[in-house]
Amino acid sequence: MSITVEDFGQLPDGRYVRRYRLTNRRGTIASFVDYGAAWMGFQRPEDTESLVLGCDTLEALLNQTAFLGSTVGRYANRIANGQFELDGKRLQVDQNEGRHHLHGGVENFTQTLWTVEEQQDIQNGVMIRFSHNSPSGNGGFPGNVQVSVDIRLTDDDRVEFRYRASSDTKTVFGMTNHVYFNLDGRTAGSLENHEFCIPAQTVVDVDANAIPNGELVEIKNTPLDLLNWTNVDAVLSQTNDSRLLRAGGFDHCFCYPNDNVLRQVASAKSEMSNVQLTCSSNQPGLQFYSGNFLANTPYGTNENYQKYGGFCFEPGQWPDSPNQPTFPNSVLEEGEVYDSVIIYEFSPC
Repeated sequence: MSITVEDFGQLPDGRYVRRYRLTNRRGTIASFVDYGAAWMGFQRPEDTESLVLGCDTLEALLNQTAFLGSTVGRYANRIANGQFELDGKRLQVDQNEGRHHLHGGVENFTQTLWTVEEQQDIQNGVMIRFSHNSPSGNGGFPGNVQVSVDIRLTDDDRVEFRYRASSDTKTVFGMTNHVYFNLDGRTAGSLENHEFCIPAQTVVDVDANAIPNGELVEIKNTPLDLLNWTNVDAVLSQTNDSRLLRAGGFDHCFCYPNDNVLRQVASAKSEMSNVQLTCSSNQPGLQFYSGNFLANTPYGTNENYQKYGGFCFEPGQWPDSPNQPTFPNSVLEEGEVYDSVIIYEFSPC
């Protein structure tokens, strides 16, 4: 087991970005950079290339807009019109996706150089901790927020994320990781060999701008039904479903109980490469994204990812929760500790 550190490049303001490679006893390597606390690679000894879509250069990381591997906040997902009410006051946050708010706004956690507080061997693996102090007003959100992300690579090829945060005043808060996977390898370019299983009964109903209307939709026996193993590449090539067509593919929040219980929320597998990925979380939502707008996302010099070339399992809050009284609460009270867990587990099919 080991953690190695190397320079990844220099930001325009002169600060250095570093890459951290975590290696377990099997020889599996998970790599992260402190810019965006981003997950840049995952490769087991039996893999021919990384199963995580990362960037080979800092230039590519700075130029991409797909949130590749990034720690997302202050609020992951969308907020309608960039507005919400808190204690009777109407607040305006960044509108960085048309008139709406997405993933923390203009200056978000993705574009932050995080501090590495700790890196150490642990029982059955290795761990690294990233931290960040987000000042009040960041993205338009109130409260000085202290955030940490503990990332563990275990000897049985689990990558575990634990997000903690506290604020000195009441605010709205929610985080996730925006890692992209392709179980056939990051440059495979399609999901044609993948099958997915998401054991949820409903999704959040949204409009053409992916903004919720406050309703949940039963998905059994619809093209969004992933209760059984389903090849989504085949679904997308044949669908006339309006919800898939207007999103350009899957980009939907699958709903779970808001009970803080750690549960399996999604799985994917490729029998061609004999890899299965299982995602577990204590969060009430799972945003499943099929890489609909991944085309032309750079990862190296003149090298780009392709549309549907990767997928995301993003556990977190439901979209626009601050404006939807029937959705799970996204308010972080003064002194309260935000505590979120996401686990990605890799195994043979």
